[in-house]
Amino acid sequence: MGLPQIAVPSYSLILPSSEKEVKYRPFLVKEEKLLLIAMESEDEKQIVNATKDVIRNCVFGDIDVDEMPIFDIEYIFLWLRGKAKGEKIDLKYNCPDCKADITLSFNIEDIKINRVENHNKKIQLTDDLGVMMKYPNMTLQSRIESSKDENHIDQLFKTIRFCIDYIYDDEKIYTNKDHTDDEMTEFLESLTDEQFQKISEFFESSPKLQHKTKLVCK
Repeated sequence: MGLPQIAVPSYSLILPSSEKEVKYRPFLVKEEKLLLIAMESEDEKQIVNATKDVIRNCVFGDIDVDEMPIFDIEYIFLWLRGKAKGEKIDLKYNCPDCKADITLSFNIEDIKINRVENHNKKIQLTDDLGVMMKYPNMTLQSRIESSKDENHIDQLFKTIRFCIDYIYDDEKIYTNKDHTDDEMTEFLESLTDEQFQKISEFFESSPKLQHKTKLVCK
């Protein structure tokens, strides 16, 4: 006779990027073990893979973890942790002046996605030319990490290039996947500074998981 199975509760949350409702369960000891082994390895690739495996195990339904925006991943992981370990989070900081410890406690329900008004993935560069952007995901993050030895400008161009879903004009849509990296780079280099800044602002105004609080040293 097999051992008894322990019932695990399920919950639901709304994905910030799509406002789609998904159901999930808390991570269990087997998922926590995956995370601990990955963290001890200090290997970026292993940590990313463990994070994706935990989300695939705990979130029900058809989701593509590889294509999911980073802020969705962070949001899901926050709630997985909350239901598994408790909604209260205790942190400790060092005062920059006297070096004393400052303790802080807050509830994960107070942590929200910060959205900038008028943020849009569709960026109009001229009257008849624009780009449709997509948010950075874990696959992109891994590709950027693999090239972290490059200078800041090269990394910036690579990030923007990867996050362009397609370019459009009055006649046609030009998808990123149908063009080479050199072609996409040439397109970016042909933009004016004002047009390039419009694309850069997309990243600066993208939704972020954020919680602001005031620390008081006694």
